Amino acid sequence: MVRAVARAGGALLAAALLVVAPRSARAAGAAIGPPSARPAEVALARLDSLQSIVRDEELRVRRSPGLESGWTRLARAWFQVGDQAKAAKCVERARNVGGREFDTALLSGRIARSEGRLAEGIEWLERAARMRPADWEALEDLGLTLYQAGRLADAADDWQRARAQPGSGSPDRTGWIDAMRKAGDHAYEVSGRGRERLRFVPQPLRGPLVVSAWIQGHGPYLLRIDAGSPEVVLHQGLARELSLDILPGGRSGAGVALDYAVVDSLRLGETTLRRMPVAVSADPRLARPGEPRGLLGFEALRRFRFCIDLGDSTLWLDPALPMGSAADSARPEWAPAGARLHRVPVLLRGTHLLIAYGRLNAGPERPFLLDATGTGTAFAGPVSTLAESGITLDSTRAMTGTSAAGSVPLIAFPIARLCVADACLDSLEGAYGGFPPRLEQNPSFRLAGIVSGGFLARYRIGVDADRREVWLVEP
Repeated sequence: MVRAVARAGGALLAAALLVVAPRSARAAGAAIGPPSARPAEVALARLDSLQSIVRDEELRVRRSPGLESGWTRLARAWFQVGDQAKAAKCVERARNVGGREFDTALLSGRIARSEGRLAEGIEWLERAARMRPADWEALEDLGLTLYQAGRLADAADDWQRARAQPGSGSPDRTGWIDAMRKAGDHAYEVSGRGRERLRFVPQPLRGPLVVSAWIQGHGPYLLRIDAGSPEVVLHQGLARELSLDILPGGRSGAGVALDYAVVDSLRLGETTLRRMPVAVSADPRLARPGEPRGLLGFEALRRFRFCIDLGDSTLWLDPALPMGSAADSARPEWAPAGARLHRVPVLLRGTHLLIAYGRLNAGPERPFLLDATGTGTAFAGPVSTLAESGITLDSTRAMTGTSAAGSVPLIAFPIARLCVADACLDSLEGAYGGFPPRLEQNPSFRLAGIVSGGFLARYRIGVDADRREVWLVEP
């Protein structure tokens, strides 16, 4: 199944292929046809254009190294290519030569937030918003940073102001902002044991990532773990059963209609999350008897150092570490002493997208989205990524994936080696056709692929969102 998930500042996350049914090329073509693949030279043209912009801006800063705006233009060019480290160095140079311009403050705040330095990010973005009070991007970024810092009421105010500006590109958060204000700044408070080892509930149709939860003191209800969903999602039938006050919403970035509510408690094992906004959906798949009635999304999961362990059919929850403490000051239970593990630095884009740098075959290092709860093929990406990695698509390997919108035409391709940071696996399979073009074409940050279950399921996948780190623990 290809999952399309809502809001991340307008970004669409199409997650991994959970169900892929191979067909012969002729059968697949007769049914829905294989996906169209642009020639490699055409697919690479936009990337070449972005890289030429980088070269042009590099030439300008060599000619005028003391010009602050030159360094921020170069930083934006590196962001468009998807190179955070080089963009950050350029912004640092901009600060060193002046640090007085709007773009320097805005980009400094974005970098700090994505790397987990939220207090610093808020300081820079408040400065940007003071420089240009009517700039929707500054208000949007400030709202996102406040949201990640747990200041939900302040975030709601800035997001509402961002949306109201002329020409705003800030997404419609109707209902969600009301739920954030209602939940308040102490949302998602954790009480109880705080450390859990929750066994997955067997589900023949919906995959293994299902756990039991108690909501408002009632249950158990089945929720599917979905780190690609920003928040907890409940079916509207369950929300009514629980007598929740439903706040009318709008449409998500994926075009999905969602309402919102606030729950007073959600219990997992002996650990409870209190006062949290939830989305309310009419999706009929969440109303089938015996199947999950909602999604356990990233906002709930990130209150812990959580771990998806497919091999042991377990969701591990470890207490989040106090801010300022080292990531390894208290080793999580899911990474025992002596275990071979890979600690992968990640960026957090939007509210919930985990980005790590990796390589496909012998291709260059590129930013990949980690689909921590996907259970399908190892990799999905655009033709440009495949081409620069030496992969040629073979239309005789057409297959069909299943999505909420119906069948999705795909072409399978072999992967000699896929690496995420220093974690590498050989002889895998990828699929072309399920990667959303807008992730590659995003003007703020280009993504080059999605790494999913065919790679990640070989490990225990531990996530420490506060410290922007994913731990891949070998079995």
